[in-house]
Amino acid sequence: MLQLLTAMIVLFSFSTIPNAIRQYQMFLDAYQRQQSGDHAGAGKIYADLLSRYPDSFIRREALFNLAVAEYSQNRFSRAATLNSGLQTTKGPIGVNAAYNRGNSLAQVAFADPGARDYQNQLRASLVCYRQALIADPNHTDARINYEIVLRALRRLNPPPSPSGGGSGGAGGGNRQTRQQGLSVDISNMILDNARLQEGQMMRKYFKPAPPRQNAKEAEDW
Repeated sequence: MLQLLTAMIVLFSFSTIPNAIRQYQMFLDAYQRQQSGDHAGAGKIYADLLSRYPDSFIRREALFNLAVAEYSQNRFSRAATLNSGLQTTKGPIGVNAAYNRGNSLAQVAFADPGARDYQNQLRASLVCYRQALIADPNHTDARINYEIVLRALRRLNPPPSPSGGGSGGAGGGNRQTRQQGLSVDISNMILDNARLQEGQMMRKYFKPAPPRQNAKEAEDW
């Protein structure tokens, strides 16, 4: 009986190898298409992989890359939805999914500033960037984009002016302004330029984290 059970385990293990090879071949084909700029073709293969093998051993990587493909085709709402299922994942995939979802939500908001949920989309974007920064405080792109979105919200809801100041009030205010830090200065320059070239800013700064190459990449990050 024990020998039969052992034989069944071995046979079952060998039977999964062809499936694993097919999944990896599909993933690699999609990834190569994505790298060459064929985001539509890559997206179709990733979607097919996820449909045919819902429990694939590279499901998270395929889902992440599918979201990147959707983002690259300006399907920002779809990309945000796909990333929402990954941003709680531990490790680099979770961090980059949160960052990419923040970008997607910001793109949706900036595409239609007159929309009723414009501010809610921006706030949701900030939550995603904050999550990415908590997990990776050195995520420079998330920090810059967080500043951009935050300042966009503040322009809509400016803080009240400080009430009168006694002697030295103005000087103290100036000193405080000078001490706000390099990151604020950078964000101010970005935003000043954005008022004239908003489309260019979106292309330059709101770039998604790149697609994953394989499952092992997550372990070697």
